[in-house]
Amino acid sequence: MKIRGIQAKRYKGDEGSAYVAEVLVVSVHTDSEIVGIGFASAPPNTGAVFQQIIENALSPHVLERDPQHTSEIWERMYRDAVPRRGTEGIVRVCMAAIDMALWDIKGKALNVPVSHLLGGQRDLIPTYANCAHHMPPDALAARAAEYVAKGHKAMKIRGTRGFVTPEEATDRVREVRAAIGDDIKLMVDVNGSWDVDTAISQLKDWEPFNVYWLEEPVQPDDIPGYARIKERAGGTYIVGGEQHAGLMEFRALLEHGHIDIAQPNAMVTGGITDFLRIHAFATAKGIPVSPWNLQAVHIHMAAGLPNIKWIEYFMPDNALLDIQNRLFVGLGADEVVTDDGVYLRAPRAPGLGLVLDEDVADRALIRG
Repeated sequence: MKIRGIQAKRYKGDEGSAYVAEVLVVSVHTDSEIVGIGFASAPPNTGAVFQQIIENALSPHVLERDPQHTSEIWERMYRDAVPRRGTEGIVRVCMAAIDMALWDIKGKALNVPVSHLLGGQRDLIPTYANCAHHMPPDALAARAAEYVAKGHKAMKIRGTRGFVTPEEATDRVREVRAAIGDDIKLMVDVNGSWDVDTAISQLKDWEPFNVYWLEEPVQPDDIPGYARIKERAGGTYIVGGEQHAGLMEFRALLEHGHIDIAQPNAMVTGGITDFLRIHAFATAKGIPVSPWNLQAVHIHMAAGLPNIKWIEYFMPDNALLDIQNRLFVGLGADEVVTDDGVYLRAPRAPGLGLVLDEDVADRALIRG
């Protein structure tokens, strides 16, 4: 099988949406009837740059290659397409979209889900609920209580500086904990927006609320800061990695146990191929992996790999993934509620199972 062409199309959500990021859907065409589908997210009004990188910078190094040779193609894109460290940042995101499409092709060629290619298979995937809505504390608490009523046993809220002050973040934690009770795991994400002293002070203030984890307390390059916070974190896990890319960065974060749980994102780090390296390293270090976001792709990793603790579950009322969820048919989660929490059934469709909703795609397509 050979790759004959790569095309990227840009889509955007409704202007009134709280999140208006563009989604680029990448189609990798082969000399057979198989077409691989991947996607990437871009900030508003920047998708054209991503499209140019995919179609003009990366594609020439991929065409006429066997799409099943994912590691070889990944290295060609990384080493040759944009050399001299140019393959960081948004180029990795563009590489990820192509890499996803190649794994989609491999699954379709064998008529199995991508999860089956990873060496294992579990039918039910544990989840925690993303409850990171920007609401007043009382409204957020009410939403969190609704999630608990639906069977969720773990959830994440947000305390990011720029949206709320540390004091307001504490108000959210206090209100949500009171609403969900003591038996539900409560996580807080601050998106790398604090400094070390703020994180340590907040963790001390939150001791009465039994916060399960603090996510990305400092900027991703502040590895010494992660170490200082983890030393003073008490019973709260310190987690991170969603903004880290590549094994070198994760080695710096994981080598000396600076975090308790790693959160790689297959889109940020350059695709499924690079995610597998990070998963293998974290597993060797005895550190669980809990991938951030990208539910439609990460569910395959969680089904097929041994060291995925759980995936982040975005409910339909969460605007963060609005256009992404509407673009693809069949991404509605197949839930199984148990006494232990909410699980998702492992995918069954060949490849990644990404099928465009043609009506939504036609309305959302950015033309010209």
